[in-house]
Amino acid sequence: MKVVLTVANYAWFGKRPWKGITTSIPILTAILKDKFELVLIDANINEYSEEDVKEKLKENSDAGVVLITALSTEYYKAYHTVAQLSKEILPDVPVIMGGVYPTVCPEHVIEDENIDIAMLGHAEERLDTFISLIEKRDCEAIIGFQGIAYRTLDNKIVINPMTKYIADVKQMVKPDYSLIDVDKYLKCERKSVSNKNMEMKGRSVNIISSYGCPYNCLFCATRTISGRKVAYRPADDVLDEIDFFVKEKQVNSIVFIDDCMLADRERAKYIFNEIIKREYHLEIQITTVAAWHLDREILQIMKKAGVTLFGISIESGNERVLHKIIHKPLKLEIIPEIVSICRELDILMRANFVIGFPGETWNEIRESLKVAEDLDLDMIDIHIATVLPKTDLYELAKKEHVISEDFNFFSEDVNFGFGKGNITTDEFTPAELEVLRAYEWDRINFSTPEKRKRACRILNITEEELENYRKQTRQHCGIYF
Repeated sequence: MKVVLTVANYAWFGKRPWKGITTSIPILTAILKDKFELVLIDANINEYSEEDVKEKLKENSDAGVVLITALSTEYYKAYHTVAQLSKEILPDVPVIMGGVYPTVCPEHVIEDENIDIAMLGHAEERLDTFISLIEKRDCEAIIGFQGIAYRTLDNKIVINPMTKYIADVKQMVKPDYSLIDVDKYLKCERKSVSNKNMEMKGRSVNIISSYGCPYNCLFCATRTISGRKVAYRPADDVLDEIDFFVKEKQVNSIVFIDDCMLADRERAKYIFNEIIKREYHLEIQITTVAAWHLDREILQIMKKAGVTLFGISIESGNERVLHKIIHKPLKLEIIPEIVSICRELDILMRANFVIGFPGETWNEIRESLKVAEDLDLDMIDIHIATVLPKTDLYELAKKEHVISEDFNFFSEDVNFGFGKGNITTDEFTPAELEVLRAYEWDRINFSTPEKRKRACRILNITEEELENYRKQTRQHCGIYF
């Protein structure tokens, strides 16, 4: 049976374009390629219009299933458009949507009559079996399948909960890039700045070596998507993937996008030490690490492997908010030493802070930002606490009546809160938080020539470009421009 795998154009509907490889594609390719005839329609990197997608679907009129990978709630309109086009061209072909968006919003997804099945969670060990059931037309097995949502003949929505998460998978698949035009993605080159501040052209790729997070932060939906355990890909598979990009695609920069890469310390050390041993000479960034996983030993190994920058989620500089509201197991007193070691090793550290939680006072917000300033981090990002589907924050916001009674994630003015606040309390409004965030972000990050130089290194821009970046971000109330 032919399976058509689709990637929406993220730039549709005026959304911010995103040109990284959709990480689900090589995973789905590895799962399905040897069992089905698999065709990829990548509207994103090819910048297809809706008409282009329709033409590509017509070329695959013998398809047995259409899959839509839904990376993020932010792009939900684009995913539904692909579903609409699929049903228009292939009206009798089942359409399955999977990914983060249908996992956290299955009810909304399956209300769309253009979508037959919403698949929750990760696809490993399930998707190939499910497509085989469709091929066999085994309706009884299909409707009892775990981790899916569908509509009955009388239009009732049924959600079969997940009984297994990614950490329960016995064998993680090795990504297969054979269907992806990797070179086309890598032609989106970026400036890369070395430790000597010499500019060079770089080819960069994202790699995910593990899935999930065991912690319980108020605002996060990761445990809904991946469960409460961390699932680790075999370390040697990760190294093989790096080897492929370095040797065959001339990549010299990688970004690990794991939630908890350092949680298994020995595994992380093995990966970094192998990178050192193989002399890849990579520039490495890690999007997020937990502060309590860091010490001098691991930071020295990371530095030697090529790590130049990592993100760290502090969330709040106020102890009560951090522990009683957010439920983050971080001791703020460990941060100064980490900053000192990173400064010594010349590793840049970019930290996240979040303001505007239910129960947080205005004075606590100000205290948190004062701590952010005093820590002298290389750069901070200030986010506004935003309710997202299937999070404890959403449930708390409803309970405390700090979002409107008719709140709807899919209202035009909500946009899932990316860059905008949607919580109002007696202490603050979203508008106040947006103004505060914009000007404190600018003041804390760029108040001295040294800080501006650090920011330029992190953002890979010149000082002249930084001035425009700051101005545009202030004018958009803290939304990065």
